[in-house]
Amino acid sequence: MEQAILAGECGCMYISPFVHELKAVFDETYDDGGANLAICLEAQQYYEHYSYSTRVKAAALLSVAEAKGLAGVAAITIPPDLLRTLASTEVLGQDIDELSLFTKGKPSKGNEPVRSTYVDDETSWREAFSEAYYGKGSRLTGEAVDAFKEFQIKAEQLMLEKEKR
Repeated sequence: MEQAILAGECGCMYISPFVHELKAVFDETYDDGGANLAICLEAQQYYEHYSYSTRVKAAALLSVAEAKGLAGVAAITIPPDLLRTLASTEVLGQDIDELSLFTKGKPSKGNEPVRSTYVDDETSWREAFSEAYYGKGSRLTGEAVDAFKEFQIKAEQLMLEKEKR
């Protein structure tokens, strides 16, 4: 949540929480322990409660059930194969009501999200981020940056090869 809070404070238009580790999206044999759909709900409720304009765009979904679970989030990035599956899947309103985290309503009185601030306190943010998710946040962010770098390099090589032709 630390990254989401900081993004809201800085006025970002969107955040894109990956509900699965990036590695799980590209390696079907990798088990990341399951989707973290709750981060999308928690961030969206936080933004709504404190009137931030930042919206949640969920990413790295792997199944129809996850898409149904996120019905109500501001936006979703869906990979082509999952989009095709969704297009051919009958979705009933009852399914959404039962599966969506967002139909459960707003937090009850006394359970509202606690306001945090990091925009002027980098040290507190770094401490909170390094402790979040049992310390996995920093490692996973590094892995994601490395994966995106690798794809950037491949894209640049592809463009150079095209130019040579």
